[in-house]
Amino acid sequence: MNLFEDVRLISPGQPHIVREMSVWLSRLHAGLDRLRASWMARRQRAREMQELHAFSDKELWDLGLGRSDVFTIANGTYRRE
Repeated sequence: MNLFEDVRLISPGQPHIVREMSVWLSRLHAGLDRLRASWMARRQRAREMQELHAFSDKELWDLGLGRSDVFTIANGTYRRE
């Protein structure tokens, strides 16, 4: 049994409440999914920044980057000319 079936058993004469609760729960689920995706993307960017900061200036130069480019890469505004 799931939550929706439990609610129907508790309040069989009130289908509109069940429908509203179903909509509310689906919106909550979607919001939590967006929050999770946002958090995961933020953690990924933090790991990438940490990795770039660990490079020496020589290693960054070998990649064609400077130390000041690390922040623009993290912001997504880096452009190679």
